[in-house]
Amino acid sequence: MTETTATIHINEIIDIVKRYERFFITTHVRADGDAIGSEVALYHALRGMGKSVSIANDSPIPQIYKFIIPGEGIYVHPALPKERAEVVFALDCPTLDRLGKTQGIIPKDAIIINIDHHISNEHFGKINWVSEEMCATGEILLHLLKGGNIDITPAMATALYVAIVTDTGRFTHSNTTPEALRIAAFLIERGARHTEISKQVYNTNPYNLIKLNALALNTINLHAGNRIATLWLTRKMLGETGVNPIDTQEFADIPISIDGVIVGVLLREMTEPNWIKISLRSRNGFNVNNIANKFGGGGHKYAAGCEIQGTITEVQRLILDELEKAL
Repeated sequence: MTETTATIHINEIIDIVKRYERFFITTHVRADGDAIGSEVALYHALRGMGKSVSIANDSPIPQIYKFIIPGEGIYVHPALPKERAEVVFALDCPTLDRLGKTQGIIPKDAIIINIDHHISNEHFGKINWVSEEMCATGEILLHLLKGGNIDITPAMATALYVAIVTDTGRFTHSNTTPEALRIAAFLIERGARHTEISKQVYNTNPYNLIKLNALALNTINLHAGNRIATLWLTRKMLGETGVNPIDTQEFADIPISIDGVIVGVLLREMTEPNWIKISLRSRNGFNVNNIANKFGGGGHKYAAGCEIQGTITEVQRLILDELEKAL
């Protein structure tokens, strides 16, 4: 995205923010660190401008991100904001359907501002700032805040750092650009609590999550000449350990960490019977977004997902067939 295009988006969004008073922020189902960090940073920015702001998501906040959540104005469906929003910010979400149940509470006459970095974004807003080259939606938010001459407070810097560090995999993924590292330094200068983030997000694991990890590791299998690795999370495993599915997002990184594996696949049984959540990770140039698209999902080149109806063994076979044809 050119500097001119970014400037146009900034001016359009800031103009809307100045003209309206009631704002609603939401993101995709099973929100991750980028989604939540971006929401919280924007929440603080709008509140600092004296606006009425609320965040409402389809899914609960994962435990590891609760330390950045404001004490008020945060809702999980079916608990909903009381005020009718004039403007809706949809962050880090490629389609309206991915908003889940919160899609149904968007007022028909609300202005939707769609800010995202997914290659699969469908440009569903009145304003669509979609920058695939950005490392995270949090990076786009920072450009918006700086372009609007909004002071970056320590709370905002901390939330944006969460967005950047999680979507770059602690600055190890291919989207770790020089700009991403410069942004991290800038946010630390602005008061981002990076040591607390490291502790809360990566180094404070509940005992039951470690037990689930042990059970999951026993399900690892290699396929296609050891180029594909699969990992399962079943409802039985989640029930035995008492882990909330929302707290299992990091499990997707386990299979791709195996030496020689090109595609890692996490298959998780959803609460709805016979539905499987698929998380795909890849390297060496293999585009898993293309695979996810075939099943109605999407994401990024090296990280994508979808949901498929069937038993976990049936769905694994479907995914493996597509992956083996593409490898």
